[in-house]
Amino acid sequence: MKFTRIGGALAAAALTTFAASGLLSGVAGAKGPTLLTLKTAKGELAIGAQVVAESSDLTFETSAGNLECTSNVLSGTLSKNNAKKDEGKIEKETSTGGEPGGLCKTTTPLGPTEISTSNLPWLTVLSSKGIDEVKGKKVSFTSTFPNEGGLKCTFEASKVKSTFTVGGPVVIHTVKQKFKANKKTSGAGCPKEGTLTGTFQGTSNGETVESELT
Repeated sequence: MKFTRIGGALAAAALTTFAASGLLSGVAGAKGPTLLTLKTAKGELAIGAQVVAESSDLTFETSAGNLECTSNVLSGTLSKNNAKKDEGKIEKETSTGGEPGGLCKTTTPLGPTEISTSNLPWLTVLSSKGIDEVKGKKVSFTSTFPNEGGLKCTFEASKVKSTFTVGGPVVIHTVKQKFKANKKTSGAGCPKEGTLTGTFQGTSNGETVESELT
């Protein structure tokens, strides 16, 4: 009788342990929110919503010196929301600075520069893991130097990878993304490559764009 009671107690303890183990296993395997939702204070952004990303500290570093623009504006439309990877098209870009005529300052011997982009639209993809990628046929821009007789330097990258913090305002941090000079369209005095760094903040209809996992 004594052994029967002990055996029963052990069996009950074992069943309790197995049940608890199953419960804990279920909790450990449970998945949290995985979809990225872009929104403003007015609510979730609809497909086709206009989105703008602005930077005031965009810098392109080269071996000859830096190109520094005080205003860089990317604008386009949202094409996918509430997904693991949200998407949009960048359809327009402008870069200006404080030099005469709105040219961007440089620390190169070539003087101030005018920046123009090509191969638009570019696709921008924001993931639920806080990664942003801008890509296209080529992410390309041309730097023209009026003081050097209109010397043109074209720089290209297959994609530009940045990061942002999921939850709260969408602030995209681009750090030292490499671009290479297009030898066919760049003058002999152009640097062979450079790196792009800057911080962009997103808005839609004047409202701050935010992200959250749902």
